[in-house]
Amino acid sequence: MNRLTLVTGQQDKSFFTYARVLATQILYLTPVFWLLELTQNQLFRIVQGEWGWIYPSSPYQWFSFASLLVWALGIGVMWTLHYYWFYPRRVAVWRRVAYGTIAAWGIEWAGGFVHDKLLGTPLQVWPGSPLVYVSFGAIFFWMSNIIIYHLLTVSTVDLTPDYDAPEDARNFPASADT
Repeated sequence: MNRLTLVTGQQDKSFFTYARVLATQILYLTPVFWLLELTQNQLFRIVQGEWGWIYPSSPYQWFSFASLLVWALGIGVMWTLHYYWFYPRRVAVWRRVAYGTIAAWGIEWAGGFVHDKLLGTPLQVWPGSPLVYVSFGAIFFWMSNIIIYHLLTVSTVDLTPDYDAPEDARNFPASADT
């Protein structure tokens, strides 16, 4: 692993650092995850023969630009969980995935519910689901999204906590010449 990507000292826990990284992640990752969502819905249609979820207020039905806002909110929640809970408490990766999956799945349902109650039409609908705004099958998609988020942010940029670093990287001190 690249030694430059590892944080070796005490990480600055200022709100400015939190906000700067949050803004960067929202700017870059929101469109990435939105496109991933479109791909997941396409794959769902190929496998099942119908859309996994539809957007009733969208003229396209299978995607909506309005869901970009929900993705920005979801990325904000994932970063907040990492910065203020997962990293300081040294939460294991499998638990991060589990907690993040449940939180994101709940946010999808809440986003659909709030959109329906405030604007009179749901943002997304899962046909045949008793929960209307989300399906239990979405848990698989959310788990994969959380894993991808972890790989894109925690494992590849300078947000890697020492306890997540490979053993050889932990024992390899950073030097001034790198």
